[in-house]
Amino acid sequence: MSNARFTKLMIAKGLKQLLEATPFAEVSVSNIAKQCKISRNTFYYHFKDKYDVISWIFYTEITPIIGDVVEIEHWSDGLLSLCGYMQENRKFYLNVLEFQGQNSFSECLMDFYKNLTENILRGANGDQVLSSQQIRQISRFYAHGLTGAVLDWAKGGMTQDPKPTIATLEKLLAGDIFKGILQINQEP
Repeated sequence: MSNARFTKLMIAKGLKQLLEATPFAEVSVSNIAKQCKISRNTFYYHFKDKYDVISWIFYTEITPIIGDVVEIEHWSDGLLSLCGYMQENRKFYLNVLEFQGQNSFSECLMDFYKNLTENILRGANGDQVLSSQQIRQISRFYAHGLTGAVLDWAKGGMTQDPKPTIATLEKLLAGDIFKGILQINQEP
């Protein structure tokens, strides 16, 4: 492991430790540097600010969990793994869910799920029947839905088993719910 990667991991770990007892809004770069026993210059050599550290944590920890799924049948596995990981790191995620905007968790999830949906559509040869613009629009639609579902679950304290929510999302995204309603309404 390179020295730069080691230092970034150390800074991320220090921030996570601070967030065990301190709200994110109250944490400063000075607090992080002191926790990690490094200078502020060392911090700024690796990160722009505390939001940059959060973004780096999200992308380095969540990417391996969600994975690069390109098969439509397996997207929910990554979502279930993500929810489990968030439960294991509940204090951290409940703390960082408080801020929105650039480098926020919701922005990170939107980016992941937009890319995931685009990969799934292209992997299923969707680009043969959909334009690039349609793929982008569909991907953003699903990303909003999946991100919203994860955030709603997380803001509820992450105490509920995520499996029922994910099962409902699977049925919804497969169209089963609407097909069932239409079928009931068409029966004499």
